[in-house]
Amino acid sequence: MDSVDPRREGSVVVVPSPVAIISPFEQNYWDRFGATFIASIEALTVKPQEVILVTTARVDVPDWWKVVPYWDDRIWPCVNVGVREATAEWCTHLPVDDTMDPNFFDGLVLEGDAVNVRGRWNGGLCYGTPDQYRNLLDMRNNGMPGLAVIRRKTWLKIPYRSHKYVDWVHWCEMRSHNVEASFDSRCVWTWVRHDDALTAQSDHGAEQEVFEFCGLLKSGRVVPGEDWPPKLAQ
Repeated sequence: MDSVDPRREGSVVVVPSPVAIISPFEQNYWDRFGATFIASIEALTVKPQEVILVTTARVDVPDWWKVVPYWDDRIWPCVNVGVREATAEWCTHLPVDDTMDPNFFDGLVLEGDAVNVRGRWNGGLCYGTPDQYRNLLDMRNNGMPGLAVIRRKTWLKIPYRSHKYVDWVHWCEMRSHNVEASFDSRCVWTWVRHDDALTAQSDHGAEQEVFEFCGLLKSGRVVPGEDWPPKLAQ
């Protein structure tokens, strides 16, 4: 897609937010949601430093976006590949079927090592709180459902694991490492829910796996890495 870099207005360079948006997807998802995704990013009044698509799909995107030709059917390793490809100080995983409001980056304060950003879904709100983060390893639900913007160096140390409830698992592991979290109370993105989404239906077996993982984290036996099930220290 031929386009002028939207981070430049005439002869003035508009400083982007130091964040890489990372999105993995297959062809069918791009065909359904790609146009809306592009429009959402292009409408941002402050652009991210990078948009990194991890996919083997055929795409037509703005010239300043980066496409990494890689795919793993487990999906989540693709996000880790995107983080490794990024040069921005911060990274966020934005699924291609979700959207950001135009002012997403305008008032985003990047503090600590991970920021939980409030969003909306199915007529309600999704977000974490300091109390929920503090008690996350003992909760029986995902207490941190907002969009995560995470320092790249933190993500490299604590990568995604290939679990159905990947964001829940990731926040739990960050909590076990005492990663400093901050909270953005603006409601500035939309978690789009549809019937064939990976987590559209409850999965009690997968939930039980998260509870057991939290127990292992509290025991200090989990070896950092991408493995699922996690490797355990002897």
